[in-house]
Amino acid sequence: MRKQRVSLFLGLALVCSPCLLAQTADGVKPTLTLDAAAQQDLIHLGGQMMMAGKAYEYDRELSDDIGPRLTGSANYGKATDWAVAEFRRLGLSNVHKEGWTIPAAWEPETLATASMILPHEQRLHLESEGWSPSTPPGGVRGSVFYLDDLTVESVRSHAAAIHGAIVLVDGESVDRGIEGGFGKLFDALHEIGTQGAKGLILGIGTTNNAPSFVGLTAFDGSLTNLPSGNLGLEDTLLLKRLLQRGPVEVEYSFKNRIRENVTVNNVVAEIPGTDGTGDYVLIGGHLDSWHPGTGAQDNGTGAATVVAVAQAVMASGVKPKRTMRFVLFGGEEQGTIGSIRYAEKHAGEMNRCVGVFVTDTGAQAPKGWYDFGRSDEAGALKTIQPLLDSLGAGSVSDNGQFTFETDESAFLVKGVPAFVLWTPVDQYFKIHHKPSDTFDKVNQRDLNLGAATVGVTAFAFADAGNTLPQYTAKQVIDQLKTVKAYGQYEDLLQHHVLQP
Repeated sequence: MRKQRVSLFLGLALVCSPCLLAQTADGVKPTLTLDAAAQQDLIHLGGQMMMAGKAYEYDRELSDDIGPRLTGSANYGKATDWAVAEFRRLGLSNVHKEGWTIPAAWEPETLATASMILPHEQRLHLESEGWSPSTPPGGVRGSVFYLDDLTVESVRSHAAAIHGAIVLVDGESVDRGIEGGFGKLFDALHEIGTQGAKGLILGIGTTNNAPSFVGLTAFDGSLTNLPSGNLGLEDTLLLKRLLQRGPVEVEYSFKNRIRENVTVNNVVAEIPGTDGTGDYVLIGGHLDSWHPGTGAQDNGTGAATVVAVAQAVMASGVKPKRTMRFVLFGGEEQGTIGSIRYAEKHAGEMNRCVGVFVTDTGAQAPKGWYDFGRSDEAGALKTIQPLLDSLGAGSVSDNGQFTFETDESAFLVKGVPAFVLWTPVDQYFKIHHKPSDTFDKVNQRDLNLGAATVGVTAFAFADAGNTLPQYTAKQVIDQLKTVKAYGQYEDLLQHHVLQP
């Protein structure tokens, strides 16, 4: 009975619309064409995902049963095996792993220890930063130098103070440095080691002295060039206050397990399309996570959504015209490496990809989609606006803040219509990359709403009577300039992270 009510509710949203494909009051013209059968399939799929969707259970399995999934770790391997087994159980086609090589796989081997020695002794809440080498035997000890501007120029101008010191940077330092782009930020971090620092402390955690992981891999999965630790917020503020009064000295020690040139697998599966054209939509998210918590929201919810959409389409019996391809990427936390390698490997068929849909902002109730400034994408979403509205996800954002922070970017720069699910992130960033990223924070209803939004949107693209054009290189540049992300793009090109 409840299933009937949800399907009826979703159906009324479409049926009661005066004209589904007419130009809307805000002037945005729908750009996809959907016949009556496709509309009914969307309604059926949306009801299936809301009432019998499995995203919540999938996230529980990933988070609680498998646990944290550092790229290249044994747990990450278990997660890929789990995904392959579930895709096959659901009856998908072409289920397989696609391997790529990361320069280093990294895992903590011992718990970190850290203390302030001067001006008094006090334990510090510090963890080894991801992809940091181990400290030398006996640890690292030295005076602290606070760097307030994380740029290469600033590092070089303070070379004398940095040499032999332990350098502290915090959120304010990073905010100033990030204006030049991710690559230049990593250049500055590398320069700290080049100038002879003993160590690096990243003080960008949140309250309760919880360190927050960054991953200083320069977007390539290599180790940083000096022992680097993450420090909790309260300890960071303490060090900064004490530095205003006089010298501060700290020590820390940790041992990490490093393996070189490790194969990491993406997981791929398909629901074949009925039209035989070879066109496809890609529903993706990253399977890897950080390790202090269990990666329940970053990105267990996204990975669970990918598998849940596949499950719902198979269970509903709807048949898309175009193939629906499901991809779980590794190495996102080290610089979206898995999706970049995937896009490189599949460059020859990228012209057949009619849309990419990525989830990576947690599981608060969705607001809609980031379209990164493409008006025709906003129009495509307008085509199914009543259905998205019924899920609370009928809005579109052209905010470019997250353009190069998750896995859609490798496709967007090649001109493919690319979307990221838009959810509020106020609660997400409180647990993002922290020990508190655990399954108890996930709301089942909100996760189902997000998964349903992904499912019906991707299916609409797969089943529409037409497709959106792929952008030319010039159009991509203009698009990135519109959302104020072109500077980041130039920076990533200069550092050989992305290819146009």
